[in-house]
Amino acid sequence: MKKVVIFLLILCMGTMVGCSSKSSSSGGKKEITVMMFEGGFGSDWVKKSADEYMKLHKDVKIKIEASPDIHQQLQPKFLSGDVPDLFNPGPSFDVQGIIASGEVLSLNKALESKAYNKKEKWLDTFNQNQFQVKMDDNYYGIPSVFSPGYVWWYDQKLFDDNGWELPKTWEDLYKLSAEAKKKNISVFSLQGKSAGYYFYGIYLPLVERIGGIKAIEGAFNLEKGAWASEPFLKAAEESVKMMKEGLILDGSMALSHTEAQTLFFQRKALFAMAGTWLEGEMKDVIPDDFKLRAINHPVWADGPADEQGYAPISTGWGGAWYIPKKAKNQREAIQFLKYLSSKDQVNEMVKSRGLASVVKGTEEAIQSESLKSALAITEKNKTYAPTAINDSYPEFAKNITNAYQSLLLGEMSPKKFIEYMEKKAEEVKKDDSIRKLKYDF
Repeated sequence: MKKVVIFLLILCMGTMVGCSSKSSSSGGKKEITVMMFEGGFGSDWVKKSADEYMKLHKDVKIKIEASPDIHQQLQPKFLSGDVPDLFNPGPSFDVQGIIASGEVLSLNKALESKAYNKKEKWLDTFNQNQFQVKMDDNYYGIPSVFSPGYVWWYDQKLFDDNGWELPKTWEDLYKLSAEAKKKNISVFSLQGKSAGYYFYGIYLPLVERIGGIKAIEGAFNLEKGAWASEPFLKAAEESVKMMKEGLILDGSMALSHTEAQTLFFQRKALFAMAGTWLEGEMKDVIPDDFKLRAINHPVWADGPADEQGYAPISTGWGGAWYIPKKAKNQREAIQFLKYLSSKDQVNEMVKSRGLASVVKGTEEAIQSESLKSALAITEKNKTYAPTAINDSYPEFAKNITNAYQSLLLGEMSPKKFIEYMEKKAEEVKKDDSIRKLKYDF
């Protein structure tokens, strides 16, 4: 089985032949400029590593800019040519687009060089089956985080205290809803303002359960009629049914993702969908007695029996690190990121943020029981990446996730919704300026 990639955040590049000789300096020091996405994975461990690196390398200064809207700062940088030395774009930046236009450095030679203070090749320090941010046989970015993406999270204590069983089928959700309502608890707390959470956490997984993995592959490969096929229609109709029958917490559609997640941790809802960044992102609001655990999506009774166990993972494109071809301090930036990707430094991320890494040996540092429960899902099942469509066709993904939000708000019928998605897919397919990728999960 091929994994389209594996999710998301920090790391990159090694010593490279043929790098630019141009450099910037500040007070005799080489200054490495870093721009990174500030999300659930955090930036604290990166900043700590930068401070430690500067103590070891007095001739280097590292300047880090972290923001949840870093894509808005990156876009004008690339337009002007005044690019950072390293960047971690997050999910909203079209990194595949700038790779296709030749603005990102290939890392193949760097990965063949020595790792930081090691005799082994840098490439050999990563788990290869979780290291596939490639295009045309070139490594352009290197992910450090492996993330089961958009699984369902729940409180084991809440279920144990009430004697509730986890749902095995989608029909079980309605039975569970009836019991939870007696406690004034809803089934889902949706991150209403951020439609991607429930598009990738409810809709596409439901399509996969109804139509099998071929339904997802056909749509992602822009096959004619795929986005308007029966599994997509049934999943849209089921989504509307969940809204009408009260499985969604009232007011969810007006909530930010952190507001919705806060209500989940206040036990106002049974499930929240997110990746393994959830625990680290919300650590300040999680009650001490909350037993955060993850489950895979329920099965669809009439779906393909042998394809009901697929588990979602996040892709690595938005969470990886890249070097622009016009970066001024490529050599210095590469050396810092070799340090950042070393086992000792990544262990800090694993411990402090409750994340899993693609760096070999870092699984030993995993202490979070919630993370272990999520990883167990991907270890037992085949995987696919619902968010891959966002990496390849970000404008298309934005349009259809917003349309799904309109569907749940009652502003669009299921039939109109799938017709809209099919129309947008055809536009992408006919646009020769957009690079097309082949998906095979």
